[in-house]
Amino acid sequence: MLSDKVRQLVTYDARLRMVVADRPKLRALVERAAADGAIDHASQRALGVALLALGEYEPAAVHLRRAVELAGSPGEVIAARADLADLYRHGGDLPGSELICRMTLELARAQAPELAALPLLRLGWTLAEQGRPDEARQALAEAQQFGEGAEAGLFVDVEGLVVPLPPSVAALLGAEPEWDHDHDGASGSLARAGSYFVRRGPEAVAEHARLVWLREWAGVAEVVAFEGDVLVTADTGVETLADDPGAGAAMGRALRELHAVPVTDCPFDGRLDVLLAQARRNVVEGRVDADDFDDDNLGHTPMQVYERLLAERPDQEDLVVAHGDFTPSNVMANGVLIDLARLGVADRYRDLAIALRDLSGDFGPEAVAAFLSAYGLDAPDEAKLAYYRLIDELF
Repeated sequence: MLSDKVRQLVTYDARLRMVVADRPKLRALVERAAADGAIDHASQRALGVALLALGEYEPAAVHLRRAVELAGSPGEVIAARADLADLYRHGGDLPGSELICRMTLELARAQAPELAALPLLRLGWTLAEQGRPDEARQALAEAQQFGEGAEAGLFVDVEGLVVPLPPSVAALLGAEPEWDHDHDGASGSLARAGSYFVRRGPEAVAEHARLVWLREWAGVAEVVAFEGDVLVTADTGVETLADDPGAGAAMGRALRELHAVPVTDCPFDGRLDVLLAQARRNVVEGRVDADDFDDDNLGHTPMQVYERLLAERPDQEDLVVAHGDFTPSNVMANGVLIDLARLGVADRYRDLAIALRDLSGDFGPEAVAAFLSAYGLDAPDEAKLAYYRLIDELF
């Protein structure tokens, strides 16, 4: 089988990254399999792993997602998603890898407990790389209880797996800063180190580009350092609007100003074609937690939500420069905007739907009325509000 041949050519180095013993031979295997047109789950997974080992992450992801779609059992889904977690870890997206591991672990515990070691091992590794050794040891210790399936010499000193900070960031924060993941506005890959906020991975690269571009038109956090895939921003010195009774009017003013930025000048694309493609990837990779859906969507699977999005897609988009995650916790009391990795040209309802949902739930109808007045919208399109709230279920 192709998977056996790939396994013979791939091993792990001291940092638990895939390495290839014979690259020309593995490349020949990949090309032969592609030419043969193998489309079963096992072949797609083997191709994905081979391309991952060769460092070709985008085509590897395509094959691994296809392996998930072709899976005939929960065990096959778990195995392919564990490989996807490896892919994201290799590519530097540690928060993405962690999310896939945790969601895959839930699936394993519910439907195939004997395979829980697969996501647990990878969860331990990605936590270790993020500098969270206690959590990493806990995950690896649990994986080790599963015996043979978790044995491959892959239990190492987790302290040695921490990904070092780039030189300019280490000079600012110290080589081993003390991280705080419990802070105002905490989300995703964001951590605090002293008076700075630090983000790492593809999300950091995306946010840096948007911070640099947007500061001509709007208040944004100051970039203190950026090197490689690590972004450091300064504390704005004020609180977010998450607990502010005046959040409605303040958010309305901030969003009106953001949506007035010229669309033609924005190089970032957040339109429906892009959103729906990412939504499907999130569903296939197991990044979506259906238990966290809004009340009116509980009981539906992520794929059912995705299919509704295709069926109910609006005919037109009213394009503006949209924040992409416009919540009270992402707007500071002084109007500064944070958490901008999703900013791009999109329908204005991408922001309106999330803002109105959160304001209604957190502050009530008066805040909603104040927001609409400040933004300058008398009668929102309820169908589009519902559609863009539905999209958010998959992110």
